[in-house]
Amino acid sequence: MRPTPGIAVAVALQTAALVAMIAVKQWTLATGTPVLLEIVPIDPRSLFRGDYVDLSYAIGRLDLNDLGGDDGFDEGDTVHVLLREGEPYWEAVSAHRERPSVPPGQVAIEGEVDAVRPGPDAQIFVRYGIETYFIPEGEGRVLEQPGRDRAVSILAAVDRYGGAGIKAVLVNDEVRYEETLF
Repeated sequence: MRPTPGIAVAVALQTAALVAMIAVKQWTLATGTPVLLEIVPIDPRSLFRGDYVDLSYAIGRLDLNDLGGDDGFDEGDTVHVLLREGEPYWEAVSAHRERPSVPPGQVAIEGEVDAVRPGPDAQIFVRYGIETYFIPEGEGRVLEQPGRDRAVSILAAVDRYGGAGIKAVLVNDEVRYEETLF
């Protein structure tokens, strides 16, 4: 029995979609600007997904009064955050509704406003799509509770469109986990 042309096309489209998703992420990791980000991790466990670390970034909580750019964001808005290299972590410079021009030495990362705290001390909480990282089973405690002698950070790649991907998890500036294709 031969498959109908419609089924063959549907399978080909689904396969192409999966390959495209992988290709886009790999393109970001391969061509994006490396950005070292400060994190505050917690370690949940999912029976269906295994061990993973939820990552909260210092650039995920933005004090709008301290930044340039726009204000008056609402929950669900797209936000473009300009980052510049700091010591040792990259830091937010400004937040914008539309993608701004990016000065040399800076990158623009795209995120979504997760929550807004209005008022004189206005803050927005931003998710960048890099808040979860899967790790080998049983190894989450090292990242959840690193201890006084361990500093955990993330090396992310930010592409020219603002997309971000995690390249590596660093413990005391040494690569502990590195993202690979397989």
